[in-house]
Amino acid sequence: MNFIEEKTPNGYLLKIFFDKWQFLAFDRRGRSIYADSEGRSLLHAVPVVVFVGKTFDIRRDYERNYHLLKIRSGSIIVPYTDVRDKKTKYFFLNTEKEMDAIPVRMMIVEDVAQMVREIEVSVQPDYVVVDDAVTPNDVIIIKNRFKVNEIIYIELANNFFLAERLQIPDTDRVMNLNMMSANPVFLTRIHLRTMDLAKINQLLLDFEITAPDTEYIMSFLQEALDKAEGDPSMQKNIPMLLDLVNSFKFYHSLLEKDETLIKQMIDSTTDVKKLTPFRTLVSKVKAMYPGAEAQKLYTVYENILYDKLEELKSGIKVT
Repeated sequence: MNFIEEKTPNGYLLKIFFDKWQFLAFDRRGRSIYADSEGRSLLHAVPVVVFVGKTFDIRRDYERNYHLLKIRSGSIIVPYTDVRDKKTKYFFLNTEKEMDAIPVRMMIVEDVAQMVREIEVSVQPDYVVVDDAVTPNDVIIIKNRFKVNEIIYIELANNFFLAERLQIPDTDRVMNLNMMSANPVFLTRIHLRTMDLAKINQLLLDFEITAPDTEYIMSFLQEALDKAEGDPSMQKNIPMLLDLVNSFKFYHSLLEKDETLIKQMIDSTTDVKKLTPFRTLVSKVKAMYPGAEAQKLYTVYENILYDKLEELKSGIKVT
C-alpha cells in the first residue's frame, strides 16, 4: 500500500501518498481542503525539514517515516531536543493550512558534508535548520546544492541575531518582521536575547496571548532564570525574571480559570506592589471574555484581590 490515512485530533482526515510525498486533506464534514488559495489543487506537498548540526536531536518514529506536527495560530510547531541541556524546545513555521496537524518529513545530519553524502538532491528540503557551528560557506553550499526555501538558525528559532553575527545579507534572513511583530512567543525570544525584560512584561498588556503560547513563554522565562542563577553576570536580572514568571503564571491561571491556583497566588503575596499587576491582568482577561458567566467569574477574582489588598494595607487579615 502506497498511502496511509491519518486522523488529526480535531477530526481532519489526511490521506498521505508516499510515492510523491503528497497528501489530501478533508475537513470534519468530508469536504476537500485545497492546497492553494485559488482552489486549483487538492494535493498538498509534505514539507521536508532537515536539521544540520550536533547540538540537537529529533524524536524518531520507527512506525512511520514522517511526523504528524501540530498547527496552532497559523504556525506549524516543530519540536526538537537540545542535546546540551536535554530539553525539548520548539520553533515555528508559518502556514496557511486550515488543519490542526500536518505530516512533515524530518531528517537530521551532523554536518553539511554528511548532508551532501546522504540526502539526495531530489529531496528538495523546504527548511534546513542549522546550529551555530554552521558557517556562511556551509550555508552557500546548502543553498546551491539543495535550492532550499528557508534556512532557519536554531539559535533563535529564526536567524535575526545569528545573521547579524555571520553578516548574512538581509535578503537571506529567515525572518518576517511583520509576522514577528504580531507573535508574542517570537518577541519573547528576541527580548530575552537582549535581556530587555520590561518589553516582555509589556507583551502581557499588548497581546491577548493564548494559554498554549503563555506556556511556551513561561518555559523560555524559566530557562533564562535557570541560566541566570548559574551566571554571576546575570544575577541582577533574577528579581525581574521571577516577577515575569509569576505574572505569566497568574495570567495563565486566569485563562484556565484555575481558581485554586489563583487564590493560592493571591493569598501567598505579601507585597501590595506585587498585587497591582495581578489587578491589571484580571481586568485584561475579563475584557477578553465578555460573556455573562465569564464576567461573573472574573468579578469574583477581582473581589478576592480587593480583599487581599485591603488586608495588606490595614494589616488585618480578612476572613
